[in-house]
Amino acid sequence: MVKVKILPDKENASEEVAQMMHDLIVEKPNAVIGVATGSTPELAYDLLAEKIKENNTDVSQLQFFALDEYIALPWDHPESYHAVINRTVTVPLGVDPSQVHVPEAPDDATEGPVRYYDEQIEAAGGIDLQLLGIGRNGHIGFNEPGTPFESPTHVGRLTEMTRQDNSRFFDSVDEVPPLAVTQGIGTILKSRKAILMAFGEAKADAIRDSLAEPPAEERPGSGLQLHSDCVFYLDEAAAAKVDCEPLKVD
Repeated sequence: MVKVKILPDKENASEEVAQMMHDLIVEKPNAVIGVATGSTPELAYDLLAEKIKENNTDVSQLQFFALDEYIALPWDHPESYHAVINRTVTVPLGVDPSQVHVPEAPDDATEGPVRYYDEQIEAAGGIDLQLLGIGRNGHIGFNEPGTPFESPTHVGRLTEMTRQDNSRFFDSVDEVPPLAVTQGIGTILKSRKAILMAFGEAKADAIRDSLAEPPAEERPGSGLQLHSDCVFYLDEAAAAKVDCEPLKVD
């Protein structure tokens, strides 16, 4: 089930998500949180870091699981998700690196399941709150169109659109790896609560398609309709093509 919350802008949405994350940490000091990369969640992480510092919140028991990682990109590369998560989550939130997990696969990995990551998540007690973004083609994590909804963590091939979109973080599209390891849609659907954030008119089509019924694997975001507790936090531009008025919540 998906609920949709439309806010005036990214700042308001990020504040609400940061507060939700902080409330969870206070209520459950050993919470397990799934974290996304990209520009979408960064402000929420910054605001969460401020709340943790202001309230001297205990973060020593938390565990974090990242959504995805490129294949064959050195971990010390500034755009590897090991590096991105370290500078946006691990360091600002003041958690020990041992509490933060990022999926890994060999540089010569090809497409297929990566089971150990799902086993790590299960051993940690399952993800309490999973944060998500969405690509222009509707991908969540690196689950591209056509990914089965029951998919576990796996290695998949990135579409040309995804590589073009992510090339803004690199010198050229040729530097964007063609393969990545990602939590599967099936993995994401096991989280107790999922929050998808999307901002700007470039995401409006993907948001519309994610809410269109019935869910279809060619529209990965639509798989979130199968989640037991999922909320989309959108600014007005990203929500411009949402025509499901009853889904909106205050």
